Amino acid sequence: MQYTLEEIKNILKEEVLINRLELDDVEASDISDDENLFDEDGLALDSVEALDIITGISEIFQVDTNSLTQEEINNNFKSVNDIASFIANNQ
Repeated sequence: MQYTLEEIKNILKEEVLINRLELDDVEASDISDDENLFDEDGLALDSVEALDIITGISEIFQVDTNSLTQEEINNNFKSVNDIASFIANNQ
């Protein structure tokens, strides 16, 4: 199924970030599309949570993430906008 960029962002926030990572005290509206998810000013996620995000987008969006390099992860998984663009380009 092809999703619009806005649909991807909404699913990413609700299903991957909040539900999958069990961020019970965070609302989707609290997550800025361009904030760095791994900075202290953002959600302060760690490398284990990064793997959960990658697994989640693979399962939900049917995106092949098996061959991602560390550089690709660093470049494409910093923010909701980055991740959504990666998904949109690889649907």
